Amino acid sequence: MLESEGIFQHDALPAAIANSWARCLGKGLDPRAKSADAAVSHSQLREAKEKHEILLSVVRPELELLSNQISGTNHMVAYADTQGVVLEALMDHQFQESACSRSVRCGTIWTEDLRGTNGLGLALHTGEPSAVSGAEHFLAGHAGVSCVAAPIFDSQGRLIGLLDVSSELPDRQNHTQALVSLAASNIENRLFVNDHRGDAIIQFHPRQEYLTTQSVGMVSVDEDGRITGANRSACQLFNGIDLSGPKMFSDLFRGGFGAIVSQTRLGEVVRLVDWLNASYFARMRFSHPRIGDSITHKRVSLSTSPVFSIPQRSDDPVFHDGRVRNSMRLAIRSAKARLPICVSGQTGSGRTTFAQSVHQSLATDGPLVTIDCSHANYADKSGPPAELITELDTRRDILDHENGMLVVENLAAMRGPTAGKIMQFIDRLQMIRPNWCIMSTAVPDDAADREWTGDVLRTYENLTQMTVHLPTLEDRNDFALVAANILAGISSKHRLSSSAMSLLQKFDRPRNMSDLANQLRLLVVHSKAGNIREEHVERILGLPTVVGHVCLRCRGNSVREAKCREINRMYNHCSGNVALTSRTLGVSRTTVYSHVERKAVGGTSGE
Repeated sequence: MLESEGIFQHDALPAAIANSWARCLGKGLDPRAKSADAAVSHSQLREAKEKHEILLSVVRPELELLSNQISGTNHMVAYADTQGVVLEALMDHQFQESACSRSVRCGTIWTEDLRGTNGLGLALHTGEPSAVSGAEHFLAGHAGVSCVAAPIFDSQGRLIGLLDVSSELPDRQNHTQALVSLAASNIENRLFVNDHRGDAIIQFHPRQEYLTTQSVGMVSVDEDGRITGANRSACQLFNGIDLSGPKMFSDLFRGGFGAIVSQTRLGEVVRLVDWLNASYFARMRFSHPRIGDSITHKRVSLSTSPVFSIPQRSDDPVFHDGRVRNSMRLAIRSAKARLPICVSGQTGSGRTTFAQSVHQSLATDGPLVTIDCSHANYADKSGPPAELITELDTRRDILDHENGMLVVENLAAMRGPTAGKIMQFIDRLQMIRPNWCIMSTAVPDDAADREWTGDVLRTYENLTQMTVHLPTLEDRNDFALVAANILAGISSKHRLSSSAMSLLQKFDRPRNMSDLANQLRLLVVHSKAGNIREEHVERILGLPTVVGHVCLRCRGNSVREAKCREINRMYNHCSGNVALTSRTLGVSRTTVYSHVERKAVGGTSGE
């Protein structure tokens, strides 16, 4: 209807797309017209790059990292300035050979008034992350490409550029949007620190474990206690407090700036309370002063490229999901404090790999010793098995080392005297070797039917009072990275296309990583070296069972159906909590409300 009559049904599209289409119609754009080949001259492109040289030096490594993180083939990552001009672009070989690469190149302009609805133009207009997939583009000629874009702001809240990921494949995966937004945050935070060298930078967040993440709020303060800048996360955390105009530290937080400096000078974490009585964990970050103009600079040409990347080893586990990263931070912190920690997760969720990664992060020369409780049980309940006594009492590699890590796997599988024997040994180990770390693994709620009493129950509760949870593979937002990493360990000659990855993600996997690894092995065995495509997955593994409610508005459109199913699946997973669903998926509450069948689930707003 848009192409034939120049009109469309506004509520049939996401609000941002519909508003963009309306703007394009208002500017007189014809959806059937060929896209204008708008571009700046070579001299103008060179001048723009020279003008933003410092900014581009920060952007380029992030573009390279972003390109490496995006799985599959046929993609391009790009940076554009505030005029919508592409200044930097990296693309893989398949995208380079496509027709799209000839229109999306350095120097081209991608504003809405010239190109219609597109990812860069939409993010430039709204100042918010955008995603435009296939037919959501206003111009029919762009329907073969999908793109995700995110704006970049400086410490004064001014838009300074945009990141974009484009592909000719129709799939739009949530992990790509998350990666683009993360890359934009990385750039913003690096620029913030660079812009405020010489100032004290206060990092703060309501949760202490988030102080080392990109979501940390940062404000810069000069020696007089004057606020000189705030990053985007700080503005979001200060929701309700006006940050416009000059501010003093005391205008934001209770207590004096000098007292906070003295408390945090050595890196201690302190508590801050703002004037709305919100409480934060905070620490001080001191940066080197900016180099003065009196220093003589000399430009030196290097033979190596200024953009580089360190490829991830295929045998390194992937922990890009936010919940997994948070669990890893808590586990490492607990291990360093010698606090016993339990890793809870379903079969195949990566509990053992998680424990091994924690041990490696401690950089200790002590051994990692594993006791599998499911193998230590025995049929005769009259006494502990001989092999368990040998394992715990005669193995000198445990008691002869000052430090190390003991991992008690399948903790809830302990029964009878076996449980008592293991618990006695752990108590003894903690007494004579206090520098050893104790970690256990368990399946959630698997210990509910255990009739433990006395010392066994006491020690069990002590080992599990600090518990971190690993989500199932289905609930992780880094599935593509996990699959690509496992595939690289199986075969260096095979790769998954984005469409194949999207189809593979839809399969049900009761044993999580184990099932995924077996599926990938089947694909490698039955596929020639090179790209594994969607048709290969369908032919070798079949089609996954498609489940999930689809609202009437989305039925008949495969792209919208997939998005609708994902929203409904997460809505049910969040027990009908609209606010939690909104935060998890990164969409508005209005979007969630418009897709879910609230009569089927007793939903809550989460207010």
